[in-house]
Amino acid sequence: MNKPKMIILADIGSLKVTCVGFQQIVKNLEAKFEVVSCKFYSYVAKRNRDYNEYIAANGFETSLPSASRRRNKLDCRQVIDAADIAAMGNIDAVGLITGEGDILPVINLLKSKGIDVYDINVDENKYSYAYTGFIAVPTSALREGYTAPTTKAKVKRAPKPVVAPARPENQYVADAKRVISGNEIFNKYRR
Repeated sequence: MNKPKMIILADIGSLKVTCVGFQQIVKNLEAKFEVVSCKFYSYVAKRNRDYNEYIAANGFETSLPSASRRRNKLDCRQVIDAADIAAMGNIDAVGLITGEGDILPVINLLKSKGIDVYDINVDENKYSYAYTGFIAVPTSALREGYTAPTTKAKVKRAPKPVVAPARPENQYVADAKRVISGNEIFNKYRR
C-alpha cells in the first residue's frame, strides 16, 4: 500500500531545531507519510553547519533569509512554494514549520486543492484550528540554549513630545503685537 506523499517546508529561522532533531521528526513522519522533499528557509550555511551534509546528501533545496521576513514574520517564498505545490496537485500533504505570520490563506489554498496541511511546531498556535493536524516537536530537538518562541507582550511607548523650534520673533510682528495690545496707551492715561 502506498503512503501519502508529503513535502516539508521548514523555516529553520523560526524554529531553531537541530539537524539531528529534524531527522528524528522526518523519521517519525515516515511511519505515516512518504517524505519526498524538504525545503529549508532562512538557511545560512555558516550558521546551520549541522544541516549542510544532510541537505547535500538528500538533494534538498534551501533558501537564504529574506529581508521581508522581519516585517511579516513569515517568509514570502515559503508562501509562494506552497502555492506552487497546490497548483501541481501531485502531493497529498504538506508539513509547515513557519513563523508567527498569518498563514491562513496558504492553509486554505492547500486544503481547497485536497492537500492535508500539518503544523510542525513545539506548541500549538492561534492558527492550529485551521491545520489538518499538529505534529509536536520535542524540546530536546531544539538547539541548546533555545526555548520555544513565545508571544512577546507589546510595550506601549509614550509618544515623544513635539516641541516647536525656537525662532527669534520678527521685529515687525513684535511691534504689531505691542500696538494691538494697547498696554502703552493705557499705561500713559492711567494715573
